[in-house]
Amino acid sequence: MKNISEIIATDSVHDLTAETKDEALVELCDIAADSHAVIDHKKFLKAIRDREKIMSTGIGGGVAIPHSRTPSVKDFVITVGRSKTGIDFESLDGLPVNIIILMGSPERKKNEFLKLLGKIGKLLNEPYFKQDFLNAKSTSEMSRMLVENLE
Repeated sequence: MKNISEIIATDSVHDLTAETKDEALVELCDIAADSHAVIDHKKFLKAIRDREKIMSTGIGGGVAIPHSRTPSVKDFVITVGRSKTGIDFESLDGLPVNIIILMGSPERKKNEFLKLLGKIGKLLNEPYFKQDFLNAKSTSEMSRMLVENLE
């Protein structure tokens, strides 16, 4: 697997304009489409939406990690969104989501995908990290925080 700094580039971290769950998924998938890792943008978005239909990826505490292992990407792709107002993501705890980390991986990288998904989930369960991330002054600061804590 690539270094986290190659997967989470500054230009893959954004303050979202989306107001709904689906708008957020589209916005983050559109950002991911600029990555060389995405083979088919429409199929990637469909895979993310299909996974979301199975069960919300809103894990609670203001965090969602929509994800999919799919042939529509050839390598890991991660886009990150911050919503200052919060988005109803049908989360397990019913709270709005402020941090969304969208992940895609090729099907063949199952173990690496699960390992990275676990690391991200664990990091976003840290209240101090989450608060600092939400208070970051720029997307480059948000990117730096993620990379430093995940590598």
